[in-house]
Amino acid sequence: MQIYAERWTRNTALMALLGVLILAGVGPARAQQKALPALDQKLDPLRARFNQDIGKVRLIVIVDPTCPPCRWGASEIQKQVLETISSGQLAVYVVWIPVLNYQDETTLYKNGLKETSRMPDSRAIHYVDPKGFSGKEYSTILNVPYHAPAWDVYFAFGPDVRWGDRAPTPTEWMYQGEGFDRSRLLDARKFAGQIQKLLAAGDNKAAGH
Repeated sequence: MQIYAERWTRNTALMALLGVLILAGVGPARAQQKALPALDQKLDPLRARFNQDIGKVRLIVIVDPTCPPCRWGASEIQKQVLETISSGQLAVYVVWIPVLNYQDETTLYKNGLKETSRMPDSRAIHYVDPKGFSGKEYSTILNVPYHAPAWDVYFAFGPDVRWGDRAPTPTEWMYQGEGFDRSRLLDARKFAGQIQKLLAAGDNKAAGH
């Protein structure tokens, strides 16, 4: 009985310690953003931050906060990419863009702020793009059919990619919807594997291999 009691006491203490660590936020960093910067026609401040983070693998996610598949896609990036890749050499920029429904700047801001909870990782920075400049820019880059805006798209950029006069072409990318090669349909696990390869290539280059 004494041995059993000692084991019970020890297990209870371990459970209590685990609870304290979880409450203290030990584990994957999560912090819901309090304010969302708005993008201008040059896509600043996203452009400036992208270049500030050169040397890291960077993701850009362009999604509509009222679009159910977009919300699912954002959650998949959180679950399959950010929760499985802990590297500090990964940066993520989420752009909430109005495509469906009527969303003026105030409504978009409110909707985007609500949906930041889908990607609460501390490496993710959320923006709003009230005029849809990012969707227009990437429509041209990806040659979206009928000049439709690029949205519900998921981009990964190698560590050496720099943003110049125009938005950079993604190193790897996926999408949801229609209009592109079906092999690019969002598969967040596959996307995580592509990102891991970009991170490994960056590490090897930094090490001089």
